[in-house]
Amino acid sequence: MSVMSLRLNEKEIDRISRLSERKKEAKSEVVRELLQEGWVFYWLKLYSEKKVSVGKMAEELDLSVNEVLDLLAGFGIESSILYDDYLLGFENLKKL
Repeated sequence: MSVMSLRLNEKEIDRISRLSERKKEAKSEVVRELLQEGWVFYWLKLYSEKKVSVGKMAEELDLSVNEVLDLLAGFGIESSILYDDYLLGFENLKKL
């Protein structure tokens, strides 16, 4: 694992410390979790702004398209994939 150094202001450090205490986890673990959740949020935001496709989002999040569709649904974001396209994808998978 690599090490990265960065400067945080007092408010950011306080938030990390409070979350670390609340979750009873090390600060480094809390920061890694926040980075991961921020990464997911970043791609959710791009998708909701119609700047990326489901496929690109799946690739960047290292998830299947189905998992991304579940993620979108969990956040109440409508997918641009039509149900017929979804079924067609399953039919194509069966052919493989």
